[in-house]
Amino acid sequence: MRSFIAVDVESRDAIGRLQNAISSAAGWKPRDVKPVEQQNFHFTLIFLGEITDVDAGKIKSKMQELKFEPFTLTYQQVGAFPRPDAAKIIWMGVDQAGGQKLVALANKVIAKMAELGFRADKPFSPHMTIFRVKAGPASIGNISAKYESKTFGSDLIEKVHLKKSDLTPSGPVYSNIYTVEAKK
Repeated sequence: MRSFIAVDVESRDAIGRLQNAISSAAGWKPRDVKPVEQQNFHFTLIFLGEITDVDAGKIKSKMQELKFEPFTLTYQQVGAFPRPDAAKIIWMGVDQAGGQKLVALANKVIAKMAELGFRADKPFSPHMTIFRVKAGPASIGNISAKYESKTFGSDLIEKVHLKKSDLTPSGPVYSNIYTVEAKK
């Protein structure tokens, strides 16, 4: 099964409104730029790729060892990868304090997974994909500047999930396989 470890986003309505505002302002067509479905909002801490049921059992055991306290993420900023004038991914960021805590949590998860031989392909960056560009790179123009000082909601992060990703013609479907809660 294709899998990853993530924290979910619950402030879906506020981020959905942000998606609508950006899409409208940019004039993007649905065939060119696809918004991430609200039920799929999450921060990937590490992508694991294809795993077996045996791997899943080992991953669950390592996840049980995680110790973290609940923390708040405030959603802010909009940017693009690889760059604003040639975007393939449009993302939303987080506040500095929450971002540092999310990075620390990701590093704990990555370290636990490294004990099982899984490696992160790049350092964790606290961002959530909100659009995927389907047709050629897109320009986000002044969108980053427009949303630089605005916030789009916040969430209390108190769970980490091992997720399964089923790819379908209409897009990915994510389901939680295992969940670890923060230790207060």
